Amino acid sequence: MHVIPAVDVRGGRTVRLRQGDYARETMYDAEPSELVRSHAGSGARRIHIVDLDAARGKPDADSRDAVRRAVEVAAEAGCEAQVGGGVRTAKDARNWLDAGAVRVVLGSVAVADPEVARRICEAHPGRVLLALDIRDGAVLTEGWTRSAAGDVGTLLAAWSEWRSDGVVYTNTARDGMLGGPDLDGLQRCRAAFGGPVTLSGGVRDVADVVAAAAGADGVIAGRAVLEGKLDLRSAIESLAVRR
Repeated sequence: MHVIPAVDVRGGRTVRLRQGDYARETMYDAEPSELVRSHAGSGARRIHIVDLDAARGKPDADSRDAVRRAVEVAAEAGCEAQVGGGVRTAKDARNWLDAGAVRVVLGSVAVADPEVARRICEAHPGRVLLALDIRDGAVLTEGWTRSAAGDVGTLLAAWSEWRSDGVVYTNTARDGMLGGPDLDGLQRCRAAFGGPVTLSGGVRDVADVVAAAAGADGVIAGRAVLEGKLDLRSAIESLAVRR
């Protein structure tokens, strides 16, 4: 299982939101590319990079440039960058993969326009992750600002037929809250999807990472790493010992 640090970018800066609320933002001093370099030095092999401006349909040139530089630094350090936020077209996906991202993350388009998303998966097999963002049982899109109609199980069953690299499952009510991950939701997602699932949201410490390892193929940690509550190297080493 991979421990995957998150780098969220807004206005070109490193930030974290609480429960996806853009009004509850914490800004950090480290530049996104500096953070990527630090995570690589701590042993991370994958890094989750999100353009929050693009995610809610308000692209920002500073954010785009910061994400691009972060992807470049990840490649230089031998890390696999997975980029999300505003990837809604085949061109968007191709541009980030050409820029050095190893994977792209599809969120809104995988829900609202599944045929487009399926074709992106077909064009780049094994290089596309599908984001399932949940709050109170509803699927969220547009940077977690809108709810989508439809059944989660039906959506996951459809996704399971695509040539993706798996699902990123986030219970958005837990994201950025340091209250522990949604392990029950993880198990339901895995059962419905039947393929690899990465867990995101609420991770506090090494114990949460170890608990997630029982059902997840990866776990994404953001605020806990940024604020020193989760030592990235220790988390990675703890999993290596348990193999």
